[in-house]
Amino acid sequence: MRRSFGEWQELWALRDVSFSVPAGETLGIIGENGSGKSTTLKLLAGILAPDRGSIEINGRVSSLLELGAGFQGEYTGRENIYLYGALLGLRRRQIEERFDDIVAFSELGSMIEYPVKNYSSGMYMRLGFAVAVHLDPDILLIDEVLAVGDAHFQQKCFEYLEGLRAGGRTIVLVSHDLESVRRFCERALWIDHGRIAADGPPEQTIQAYLDATARRPVHTPGEEYEVPGFGRLTGEVRITSVRLLGAHGETRSLSPADALTLEIGYASEIAGEVGVQVNVFRNDGIHCTDANSAEEGVPLSLRRGSGTVRLNFPRLGLNTGTYDISIGIYDPAGHRFHDFHERRYPFTVRGGHAVVSLDHTWDLEVDAGKRAG
Repeated sequence: MRRSFGEWQELWALRDVSFSVPAGETLGIIGENGSGKSTTLKLLAGILAPDRGSIEINGRVSSLLELGAGFQGEYTGRENIYLYGALLGLRRRQIEERFDDIVAFSELGSMIEYPVKNYSSGMYMRLGFAVAVHLDPDILLIDEVLAVGDAHFQQKCFEYLEGLRAGGRTIVLVSHDLESVRRFCERALWIDHGRIAADGPPEQTIQAYLDATARRPVHTPGEEYEVPGFGRLTGEVRITSVRLLGAHGETRSLSPADALTLEIGYASEIAGEVGVQVNVFRNDGIHCTDANSAEEGVPLSLRRGSGTVRLNFPRLGLNTGTYDISIGIYDPAGHRFHDFHERRYPFTVRGGHAVVSLDHTWDLEVDAGKRAG
């Protein structure tokens, strides 16, 4: 990596990485942006060659690494299907046998006859996935692109992948959606700064990743960090600690019916009223809920020194998934943030099937004089 005129710094995208994937296994790869996940898949796909070491692949590899990777923009969807199949070593007759299934799965209809340069990102993804999975790969490599499709198509893709897995295909999936890795993969690999940090059952690997993420230091208040729309942090009030407390103490694993207390430690250099803002996001980016003391009419008057603010959720209500919490302390009068920790506090919820679990009751009323026969 070049730093300035005539000066270079050596940067290894991956180093001392060694693993094997048995035939028929589904492996998930997780890690932060820039950790080396996509580089790993490109090496497996043969797009990149390793500077050291070796890679052994047994079987035909089909990959979906980037939207439209391998597609020619001026070619129609139909022409790109034949092109992609030829690149995989299939004969024209073999591609023709699968053509109708590919078009039906992609849901592109008459658009299959248009140049793919006119496709939306979702159309690209649908065609790319349909081609990749219908051409009988022994090994399928997928890098995050399923996040582009709508909920219906994502579910359709995962159901098809389940069928491929049941049929003995080997699948390697890179994803930031930890719940998908937990649900779909038999094994998970965590890559951190180009090295393997954990390798094992998804539940254990994901928990190790979440624990490490929560321990990492955040930005220095007031230095080189701005909250969009609110400017630079003042640093006059700092978040010093955050704990997630359940019925039995500190936790990061909850069920929908559990109570949750968010305990926020602070250190203040000023005396006066502040607002505390808490945002909860699902791992796929869905903004789930907010709490804001100032907007809810709850005055929080600080003195100079340290203290604790607690936010209590009597019943969590979120269903199965991985979530992150953002916390900000701000001046409600001046609209300036003193400190802000963006999506730094992860937790998981196990139980339920929909997005949220709402409190509800059932009631039955039988009309008088009407009896079942």
